[in-house]
Amino acid sequence: MRFDLTDLRLFVNAVEAGSLTAGAERTHLSLASASQRVLGMEDTLGTSLLVRRKSGVQPTEAGSTLLAHARRVLDQVEQLRSELGVYGQGLQGRVRLLCNTSAMAQHLPRALAGFLAAHPRVSVDLQERPSEEIVEALRSGLADLGIVSDAVASTGLHAIAWARDDLVLLVPPGDPLAGRR
Repeated sequence: MRFDLTDLRLFVNAVEAGSLTAGAERTHLSLASASQRVLGMEDTLGTSLLVRRKSGVQPTEAGSTLLAHARRVLDQVEQLRSELGVYGQGLQGRVRLLCNTSAMAQHLPRALAGFLAAHPRVSVDLQERPSEEIVEALRSGLADLGIVSDAVASTGLHAIAWARDDLVLLVPPGDPLAGRR
């Protein structure tokens, strides 16, 4: 099966417009070329993709399946263009940073703002995760950096103390723990 992006875009446009003529216009193709492309897809698959009527076109069951996949493929191509486009604008690198909730809320905003100001051509993909998941993601190569609690075992990873995160226990007056430090 060989469909190019123009075939997929044409098919989506024709179904969404409800007409092969309008689909061809949206795809910047002549009607004859569009018709040949759809017939070529149908020949390749050995089944009809569109029900053609005077009032327009509708996808067959196979056409509905193709439509769903074509939309996903075209969305992914657009996402790829978008992500690669930033490199053409001077992006030098991307860092995948995972951090726990405490770091995300308390310590990271100021540090990250300073880093991004000093390195405007570096993109940081920041995600919040539990410390245990961060350690596993680092071990699996799914992240470049991680900020975790020191209570999590980081065996096999290089760990550097970065920030102190003091926690306190609050209890009502008269609680047995109220008199303790």
